[in-house]
Amino acid sequence: MPYLLKSLIFPKAIILYCLLALTFPVQAAVSVSLTPPALFLGCAGFITGLALAVMFFLFANREFVNKGQDLGKWYYPGLLLANTLVLLYFLLRFDSGSGQLYLVLLASVLLINLIYFISGKQALSPGNSGKKYFNKFSLILVVVADLGYCLVLFSLPLAWSVYGWLFIGGLIQVVAASAAGLSAAGQGNTKRFFALFAPQWLLTCAFVVLLYLWLTAVLPLPWLLASILVSFTLLLLNTCLVLSGLLKEGREEKLGGTKISSEDLFSYTHDPATNLPSYQQALKQFERILKQGTNQRFAAIVFKPVNFQQVNSVLGHHNSDLLLLQLAYCIQQKVLDNSALLNFDASHQPIRLARLQGLNFLVVVELAHSSHPEKIVIKDLCQQLSDAVPDAMSFKSFSLNFELAFGIAFAQGHETSAAELIAFAGDALLDAEQHQQSLSYFDNSTTLYTEQQLLKMERLKQDLMEENLRWYLQPQIALNDKSIKGFELMVHWYCEAEVAQDLHEFIDIAEQSGEIHLLMKNMILQAFQVLAQLQQLGIYRPLSLNIPSKDLLESELVDFIERQSGIFAIETKYLVIELTEEVMLSASTRTKAIIDQLKVLDIGIAIDQFSGSYESLRYLRKMAVNQVKIDCSRLDGQAENRADKAIINALINLTRNMGLPMIGLGIETPEVEQMFIAMGGEIAQGKVINRGVVPEELAIWLKRWYSQYPQAQGDKT
Repeated sequence: MPYLLKSLIFPKAIILYCLLALTFPVQAAVSVSLTPPALFLGCAGFITGLALAVMFFLFANREFVNKGQDLGKWYYPGLLLANTLVLLYFLLRFDSGSGQLYLVLLASVLLINLIYFISGKQALSPGNSGKKYFNKFSLILVVVADLGYCLVLFSLPLAWSVYGWLFIGGLIQVVAASAAGLSAAGQGNTKRFFALFAPQWLLTCAFVVLLYLWLTAVLPLPWLLASILVSFTLLLLNTCLVLSGLLKEGREEKLGGTKISSEDLFSYTHDPATNLPSYQQALKQFERILKQGTNQRFAAIVFKPVNFQQVNSVLGHHNSDLLLLQLAYCIQQKVLDNSALLNFDASHQPIRLARLQGLNFLVVVELAHSSHPEKIVIKDLCQQLSDAVPDAMSFKSFSLNFELAFGIAFAQGHETSAAELIAFAGDALLDAEQHQQSLSYFDNSTTLYTEQQLLKMERLKQDLMEENLRWYLQPQIALNDKSIKGFELMVHWYCEAEVAQDLHEFIDIAEQSGEIHLLMKNMILQAFQVLAQLQQLGIYRPLSLNIPSKDLLESELVDFIERQSGIFAIETKYLVIELTEEVMLSASTRTKAIIDQLKVLDIGIAIDQFSGSYESLRYLRKMAVNQVKIDCSRLDGQAENRADKAIINALINLTRNMGLPMIGLGIETPEVEQMFIAMGGEIAQGKVINRGVVPEELAIWLKRWYSQYPQAQGDKT
């Protein structure tokens, strides 16, 4: 039968089953008023319609059923149907004096065993270790229970056979429940197993009790017949569900409507260089196992040969793949029999190693059943993997001793997905490489840090859109006459209540969130608003803006400044762009061209955190810089800062000799201010002058400053 026809028919299978089962539904519904032959025909039609429909679809789709490793043969419903028909026949023609009791009991025992045999195979996932447990117990049920009961049955008086049925039926129920528990534990999928097996077990218990009550004349026959029909129907319904799942998997193996050959499927799911399962195949298998159980604890181990780059540089990628194949084969053979490792392949021989991107490999270990501490188990496994690498792997005349580095991540409950766990292990491997360690564990607290960072990014974006940043100005004052030489626009962001962060503290969050350009535009807009406010007050002084990242130096920045200059009617010569020494020295040719464009607009350029290094001095000779800023915060009375004081003194003398305007930063105390003046410093900025003036109170502050230092008013304009 064409696959398309089967795939279209089977999703409607349950409806077809119902239609076929309605061959004799009315007769079954009014079974109490029918004669035994008519009642038998009604029940037989009901179960035969169900069984034939299921047998048809099992037979038509047997290639998918066979792929499931004997999940359900098409003739299983036939055996069940034959046994049920025999049982119904003897029940409806029962004669207590003709010895039919023995036949009824034998048929009932066979019915229970068939139900457990079929439902157990359906409840177990294909290719799982739990199946062998159920198969063994199924054999015990069929051979020991049936043969043993036959011997006991014919050796007991007829009256005692009823009690013998109750005993053997209860014993089979207990053994079946034990087998189910071991099977589910063996495959690790208790939820799926018991969802299919538990209802069947409860119905079978009801059948055992109802048969006993009917034999003792406590209940009428229709109750027993109803129990048999419901158990029969439920078993076939489970068969439908299993086959539906197999057909779904079969459809996933189609590509563009064309069936994929086994060779093509292997190439899609395996790495061509090492023949190991690929990342996608490993991820699919891992996710399937994670969904199966609740009491699991996994660790993902991502590792790589850290010195393999030497092979690529000497042999080239094509030849180095041969050595990589040798390495993968040796490690796979080492872990082949380790049942604690996840099998990434659906073939009969397990493959417990997968190839990820680049040179990374993956193994996943199940830790729930280990009696040893987890890190000891992991360390021992990593040692086994390292020992699997030959002492010297060679290709022609080239040989190399490979060293492995490992990254480990533990699953944190069911909230961790397979992809996240593998990614975390990869991050741990990167950490091991950076610190030149052989083994590194992923720190799960970093995920919390990442979540906090994401929240901060979202909060910053929202505050930028709603203009919730706090702007303030720090005056730059000439210490000899207290005249105002300029201002620097600064910003605070209150990420958390009453916790202010300076620009350098949240600039990384702005860059990571992609809001750095919006932040810079807001600063430029705020700067022109402050300049307009100053000029309305008759104060024509420059205003500095700090640009902490060279990524901001783009043509768009120059164009935006030029537009705002026209909008506010403010000359660009009153704007000073501060760049840190690090940004200036690492600037590319394109970035330097942007700096030249700023200077063409007559925008001032200042170097922040000037250190006086040889490279910075070379840079100063190449381009015009309007001013430099030196951190003077270490000019205190502590003896351990003696070297810093000497350096700051040399920088002050250097800038004065070069004729560069210099501003001392970090002038926080009167002591630092006096020492700065003693070294020849002239212009200062810091808390000793003012902690910060908000733009809304700028006019008030200026009035107070000029009233306190009248001599400064002469330099207003």
